[in-house]
Amino acid sequence: MSDSSSLALREKLPLPLMAAIAALPPLAVDMYLPAMPQIATNLGADISTIQNSLSVFLLGFGIGMLCFGPFSDRFGRRPMALFGLSGFALSSLFLTLSDTATTFLVFRFLQGFLGSAATVNVPAMIRDCYGKDTAKGMSSVMMIMLIAPLVAPLLGSMTLVLWSWQGIFGALTLYTAALLMLTWWRLPETRPELAPGERRTMFGNYRIILGNRRIWLDLLTYILLALAFFTYLTAASFLYITWYGASETLFGILFAATAISLILVNFINVRIVTRFGARRMMHAGLALGTGFALLLLAIVWGGLGLYWMVAAFFFVTGSLGIAWVNADALVVIEFPKQASSASAVIGTLRFGMGSLAGPLLAWGYDGTPMPAALLILACMGGAMLLQLLRSAMQRAANPPASSLP
Repeated sequence: MSDSSSLALREKLPLPLMAAIAALPPLAVDMYLPAMPQIATNLGADISTIQNSLSVFLLGFGIGMLCFGPFSDRFGRRPMALFGLSGFALSSLFLTLSDTATTFLVFRFLQGFLGSAATVNVPAMIRDCYGKDTAKGMSSVMMIMLIAPLVAPLLGSMTLVLWSWQGIFGALTLYTAALLMLTWWRLPETRPELAPGERRTMFGNYRIILGNRRIWLDLLTYILLALAFFTYLTAASFLYITWYGASETLFGILFAATAISLILVNFINVRIVTRFGARRMMHAGLALGTGFALLLLAIVWGGLGLYWMVAAFFFVTGSLGIAWVNADALVVIEFPKQASSASAVIGTLRFGMGSLAGPLLAWGYDGTPMPAALLILACMGGAMLLQLLRSAMQRAANPPASSLP
């Protein structure tokens, strides 16, 4: 695609609409968190079963990204965006009609699976139009991605007060229907024409990425961080509402306060990462995160109050944010010619690993916050050990010059 064509498309690409589409996953994940206890009661299910609905959604989203990413490259961004938004809206509508835990889980999977067809297009369309200035286009989208988790639980709590848990998925239906109409009206097709050979090697990019041994430990580090983060998301409503007795409205406020740490650490990272480098910033995040995870475990062990736990999660989440964003960059930077496919692999692993949080918490469920605290500590400590192993392997492969014979 020529520079003039890219510039023309850039002027037509509605970034606010891109940001609104990109906000679907955090809205679908975080809005219903305060409603989990009510959903469990209404559907006659255990809280652990409803917690698994988050994992089911993430599993569907991760599988969908791998499926629909290549479809977007072959059939176009606009058709897949329309298809994904339609599927997400219909699944959300059927969720409001669920009368058993089984049907609820089925439609949560479909919501994630079909919705991924829309959201997987967002970074691709921005790259299509912005080229070397992609970071400029992504900045506004990332701000929405950070704000959405901030406000979603509060919006969910307000909906619970005014209506019921069905109202949350009804609001998501209306929101997505509005996006569908705007997409039909305003979204241009941005996919560049591909040569036949490029189409044939589309899935070959995945083999190139996963066959690169240099990224394996960084990729494992990344997915452990994802598991730690989604453990918090999965367990938050149980910890704050069920264990400590917070109201749904207070839950939304406390969750938003914790999420502020993600905005703060990303602001800090942007300003200093060029000075210290992504790997050193990731190591700092892992060290801090492991320390704060130990503090969280001590708070649970000592039976301290709600606000002690909120404070611990504020720092754990912030540390995760620093480590996560830099681990992501360290993987993607290895693939200048397969950056889009690398992002798809990372996204799939992120949501796929996140889908394990619910089953793991259910397996270790004992009615206390201890399983969540232990799992977060295991993830943070395991990620730090992987990076220590990588450093040791690198030193062994490249010994200092003074030690050479």
